[in-house]
Amino acid sequence: GVTAGMHALWGYNRKNYLYDRDMRLKNEFKVLEWRAKQAKLWREDVKDIIGLTEKKMDTYTIVSALQLGMCVALFTEGRLAPGTPPWLIHFYMLTLSAAFLYHLMSVWFAMHASVVASCSEVRLLTQFVRLPIPTWEHLEEMRTYAQSYEQVGGRNMLRVPFLAGGKPTVTACSSQELATDLPEVADELQLGASAITPGPSAVAGATSASSDPAA
Repeated sequence: GVTAGMHALWGYNRKNYLYDRDMRLKNEFKVLEWRAKQAKLWREDVKDIIGLTEKKMDTYTIVSALQLGMCVALFTEGRLAPGTPPWLIHFYMLTLSAAFLYHLMSVWFAMHASVVASCSEVRLLTQFVRLPIPTWEHLEEMRTYAQSYEQVGGRNMLRVPFLAGGKPTVTACSSQELATDLPEVADELQLGASAITPGPSAVAGATSASSDPAA
């Protein structure tokens, strides 16, 4: 009778142990899924922010190109009437030439800012905001071998339900490590965005430089 009771307790605790480990494995997979969704949200945010700059630069390019064409038309067909004083012709050509150069610079800076924004987006998505793919070592930490039940100790193997407290001693839960990694990834994203050489600051600078001539 004692042997049968001990065998029943051993089997009961073993089933509980395997059930808990199965639940932990599901938690690990759920945390990995959450991390992947969070990384996708970050990638979408990067694309939206960079896309806004690209659309703005495209608008500046179109407007500046139209105004540049108007300047060319004034150079060719917008001549002043005969008998215009020379000083007025000089001022007219000076202002027209300045307008032509400013609009040309506006088109150039808008194209440059669009290229810099695209390069910054590629660098952010390929170097800083990658999907969290688990490594083989991480998958091994998530895995539970049935023989690991032998390491919980005889007291936990023969624990009497509702009478004996405590729980089996297991390895550190890697899901907690994953949860603590989430803010670290966010900090890395912020540091990476500020560390890019032709990054958002360059895009903003090119944007401001292109917006002044277009105004």
